[in-house]
Amino acid sequence: MVGFSTVYFGNTILSYLIALGVVAGSIVAGKILYWLISNVVKVFTQKTETKLDDILIEALQGPAIFFLFYVGFNYAYRLLSFPEHVMTIFGNIAYILLAINVAWLLINIVDAIIQEYFAKIAAKTKSDIDDQLMPIVRTLVKVIIVIIAIISILDNMGFDIASLLAGLGIGGLAFALAAQDTLKNLFGGITIFADKPFKVGDRIKLDDSRDGFVRTIGVRSTILETFDGTQIIVPNAKITDSILENISRESARRVKASVGVEYGTSMKKMEEAIKIIKEIIVKNKDTEDRSFVTFDGFGDFSLNIQIIYWIKNKDNILIAKHNINMEIKKQFEKAKINMAFPTSTVYLKKGK
Repeated sequence: MVGFSTVYFGNTILSYLIALGVVAGSIVAGKILYWLISNVVKVFTQKTETKLDDILIEALQGPAIFFLFYVGFNYAYRLLSFPEHVMTIFGNIAYILLAINVAWLLINIVDAIIQEYFAKIAAKTKSDIDDQLMPIVRTLVKVIIVIIAIISILDNMGFDIASLLAGLGIGGLAFALAAQDTLKNLFGGITIFADKPFKVGDRIKLDDSRDGFVRTIGVRSTILETFDGTQIIVPNAKITDSILENISRESARRVKASVGVEYGTSMKKMEEAIKIIKEIIVKNKDTEDRSFVTFDGFGDFSLNIQIIYWIKNKDNILIAKHNINMEIKKQFEKAKINMAFPTSTVYLKKGK
């Protein structure tokens, strides 16, 4: 008959149930702690003037609950009796849980401090470099903490860390060859931060006609947002290898256009047309004073007027061009100056 005193693998059923109860109890305790933090502690910290306690509570909440599970597991397996190699495995699992817990806590605290304090300080400075470096610093700190946790786990499991690091040096060449694209993107990111060809918020255009606003500059890639709201992730290596146009850095954008009028237009009307266009450009608030409006030549079906002007407000280019074109059309209609369109003249020879 099976009872609580029945032994399996060196432990009674009662011992297994007690160990399982300890783990279950730690999970329940974690749920209770979560409720207390969410409904009691956070309500209290929100009433204080300082932001530090809110940051610490937010950072501690998840790791604190996980720590209770670690404590329960660490105590539960010690209640049981197994061969030494099995107990070693349980011990390693417990250490892994602890390392994960500590790494999680450190990442939360560092990430919260950077986001709440250093990022806000960087936003107040005149330089844009620190704003762009913040995401990279956050990522690097997380990577360093994770690496330290992994090394600690391997060391606890009995691995020779010095030999492992030496092995990494030997295998570094093979890794570099296998990760050429990734390394190119990483070096591309370093180049972008060093040369500063653009910053977050700039509008840039690549030689493959990709055009958009820089939203994020990362270690591996840069995110652009196009005019239709689509976000494009561009590898940094592609950006550094491209001919890049930083539209936001232009003092003014040059616009070149052409207007064709009918061949029957008199010279007086041609001069009037040129004068009208010049006045429209001068009066537009988005354009610079300089402009060139000239009789450019004789086209196949029109007398061509070339227009060159500069738009000051780079964020208003499309609207400025629209307003100028609409005004040209409007004033030409008032002055009875006809714009040309493709025409063909057919001569019929009368038969004798």
